[in-house]
Amino acid sequence: MSETITLTSKGQITIPKRIRKTLNLEKGDKLEIFVDEEGIRIVPVLKNPLETLRKLRQEVRFDKDEIEQMIRESKKAWDNL
Repeated sequence: MSETITLTSKGQITIPKRIRKTLNLEKGDKLEIFVDEEGIRIVPVLKNPLETLRKLRQEVRFDKDEIEQMIRESKKAWDNL
């Protein structure tokens, strides 16, 4: 994936929405910039895994029956390998 972006007079860039969505980048996320012989690389700093799980837990809710069904389906899939 590649995009052309413009550097502002303040040295800022905007990461296009399509790339932010693909990389699951959100406001406030930290990025690390590397400069090497090939140019510039911008890489997301890994998020705190525990914080990520807490966020996910708030977004995804399953009741007991749904969890039990997922476990049954998972076991069945493993048995068929």
